[in-house]
Amino acid sequence: MASLWVDERDIKFQLHEVFNIGETLLGKGRYTDHDVDMCNMVLDQAQKFAEVEIAPTYPDEVHRKPVEAVFKDGKVFAPEAYHRLYKLYCEGGWLTTSDSPEVGGQAFPFIIGAACANMFLATNQAFLMYPGLTHGAARLVEDHFQHPLRDVILEKMYTGVWAGTMCLTEPGAGSDVGILKTSAKKNADGTYSITGTKCFISAGDHDLAENIIHPVLARIEGDPAGTKGISIFIVPKIRINEKGELGEPNDVQCGNIESKMGIHGNATCTLNFGTDGKCIGYLMGEERDGMKIMFQMMNEERQGVGMMGVSLAMAAYLHALDYAKQRIQGTNIIAMAMKDPNAKAVPIIQHPDVRRMLIRQKSITEGIRALAFLCYYAMDREFNAGLEQNEQDKEYWHGIIEMLTPMVKSYCTERGMEVCSDAVQTYGGYGYCREYPVEQMMRDQKINLIYEGTNGIQAMDLLGRKLGMKKGLYFMNLLGLTQAAVAEAKGNDSLKAEAAIVEGALNACAETAMAFAKMMKTTPFVPLIGAADFLNCLSDALVGWLHIWMANAAV
Repeated sequence: MASLWVDERDIKFQLHEVFNIGETLLGKGRYTDHDVDMCNMVLDQAQKFAEVEIAPTYPDEVHRKPVEAVFKDGKVFAPEAYHRLYKLYCEGGWLTTSDSPEVGGQAFPFIIGAACANMFLATNQAFLMYPGLTHGAARLVEDHFQHPLRDVILEKMYTGVWAGTMCLTEPGAGSDVGILKTSAKKNADGTYSITGTKCFISAGDHDLAENIIHPVLARIEGDPAGTKGISIFIVPKIRINEKGELGEPNDVQCGNIESKMGIHGNATCTLNFGTDGKCIGYLMGEERDGMKIMFQMMNEERQGVGMMGVSLAMAAYLHALDYAKQRIQGTNIIAMAMKDPNAKAVPIIQHPDVRRMLIRQKSITEGIRALAFLCYYAMDREFNAGLEQNEQDKEYWHGIIEMLTPMVKSYCTERGMEVCSDAVQTYGGYGYCREYPVEQMMRDQKINLIYEGTNGIQAMDLLGRKLGMKKGLYFMNLLGLTQAAVAEAKGNDSLKAEAAIVEGALNACAETAMAFAKMMKTTPFVPLIGAADFLNCLSDALVGWLHIWMANAAV
C-alpha cells in the first residue's frame, strides 16, 4: 500500500538524480565517510520512524481531535503520546543527524537532514517543534556562548535531556522587535537579572525535558533604543550550579498557553521572567550583539518553516490521492456524455476536475520541496568550500542561501497552504469534517505563513535587502544557476517549449528587479507594495526551472 505520509520515491529522486549528491557531495570534504547507501539507509529508517512512531500521535483517532498541550495549576503538560516519542526521537539520534561528531552528531549532509525532517514534519509538525527548537537553541550555544556551563548545556541539549526555545516576541513587540521592554541588569558576579514578558513562545514550557534553555532578547539598562541596543541571554528554566547540576527554579513562569487554530500539541506560551526578581541570565556573545546572534537561529528556523510547508503539503496530497482512488461517485466522462443509464459509478480520480486538483497538488509539492532542498544543498556546498578554503565558492553558495531563505519560508508555505486547500476540496464535504485529517493539516499549515517573520516581511527582506546584496551579485548568481538546465532542456524537443517559458519568466524577473531598484531611490513605496507578488513571481520562475531540471533528469 502506498504511503499516506511520505513520498519516498520523489524525495530520493531529487536527492540522487537531480542534486546528484553521490557525485557532488558524498565522499568530499565533510562527507568523506558518507556514501549513497548510508544515506539511503538513514532515509529508510526515517520513513519507518515517521510512519510507525510519529504518525499515530498526530490525531486522536477515536475522537478525531488533535492531541493538545495542557496548562494546569501554573504548569504545562505536553500530550501524553509525546513523552515516549520524544525519548525515542532523541535516543535515535534524530536530533543531531547533520551535526558534528564533536557534539554527538552523525555529520550527514544538511540536505539529508532536511529530507528526514520532511518525513517527520509530515507526520506531526506540532511534536517536531519541541526537538526542532531545542536544536536551534543548541546551535546558538555551540557557536556563541563562551561560559564554563557551555559544554554541560550542549551535551544536555543535543541529547534532548534539556530542551530549548527562542524568546523574541512580546505583547507590544512582534515584528518590530526593537521596541521590546524586557530588561537586563548586570550583577556583581557577571550574571544579569532578567525582567519582562515574552509571548507566543513555541514549546515555551512543557514536561518533556528536565530543563529548558531560553535564548532571550533583552536590553541592558542604559543601552540605546532600537535593535542596536539589544543583547541576548541564556536563561535556564531551572538554575544550573557550577557542577552542571540542577538547582532551584529560575523565576521563569508560564502565564498561559494560547488556544490556537492549529498545532494544538505544541505549547505556545506566555513566559514571565523575573516576576519575583530572581531570574538570572548569562550574556551570550558581546553586549548589544543580540540581533546579530539571534538572526542565525531565525534564518535556520525560517528555512525549517519552509520545510514545514512542504511537509504538510506532501501529507495532504497523499491523503487526497488515496481518497480519490477509493471514493466512488458519478460515472466517467464518456458514460456521462453518452447518457448511459447503466453506467457504473467510478472512483472520483477519473473525473477531470479532481485529476486537475491532484496534478496541481503534486506539481506544487515537488516544486517547493526542490526549492527547499536547493537551500540545504547550498549549505552543504558552502560548508565544503569553507573546508577547502575556497573563499570564492564559499561566498557564491552563501549568496545563494541568502537569496533563497525568504523565498523558502514564504513561497513554500503559501503554496503549501494552497495544496492543503485543494486536498480539502478533493475530499468534498468530508474534507471539511474532522472525520478525515486534511482539515487539521490545513489548520496546522496556516501558522507557517505567520511565524518566524510573516510572509510579508520575507517579501520586504527579499526586495529591500537581498536583491541589493553585493551590488546585486547574489541575485545574478542565482539567476545564473538556472542557465545550464534551461539550455539543456532547450535542446530537447519534448522540453524546449517549457524551457522557453521558464527562460522568459526568469528574464522578466531580472527586468522587474532592475526597475524596482531604480524606483527604490525615488518612490520606494511602489516596489514595496509589489514585494509579495515579486517574491512569488521569482519563486514561480525558479520552481519552473527546478521542474525543468527534474525533467532533464527523468528523460
